Amino acid sequence: MTRKIFRVGFFILLLQLLGIAYSDELKDSEILVSVICDDVDSGWVYIALHSTEKTFPKKGADATYLSKTKISQGKVKVRFKKIPQGDYAVSAFYDENGNGILDYNFLGIPKEKAGVSNKYSGFPKWEKSKFVVKSSSVSKIIIDLRK
Repeated sequence: MTRKIFRVGFFILLLQLLGIAYSDELKDSEILVSVICDDVDSGWVYIALHSTEKTFPKKGADATYLSKTKISQGKVKVRFKKIPQGDYAVSAFYDENGNGILDYNFLGIPKEKAGVSNKYSGFPKWEKSKFVVKSSSVSKIIIDLRK
């Protein structure tokens, strides 16, 4: 009888431990993005949170999470909530002419101020710009927009 009680107790404890581990995996995270755009006090900043290399950085409108935020005193802050675990990268741009898209010259270089996560400069690459979001975490990303 004692063995049976022990087995049932052990089984219940095992299920509880598995439940805790499983629930921790499912907890979502937050990503706080701060964008700095010196010498700009009006207009809009577009921020795209990409969960795949397929959209990064030029297909921001197709990114998993998007934000269009009014700039104030050269800064924008955005909070993306309920973000599942995984790899992400952020792209952002200041829409100088108000057309809602990042404009490029004939060489593919942005005409407007733009930036990506991890302070990567040059032509943005997924591998250099991505970061890992873990369960129940808060990731802080700072992007300094440049031409």
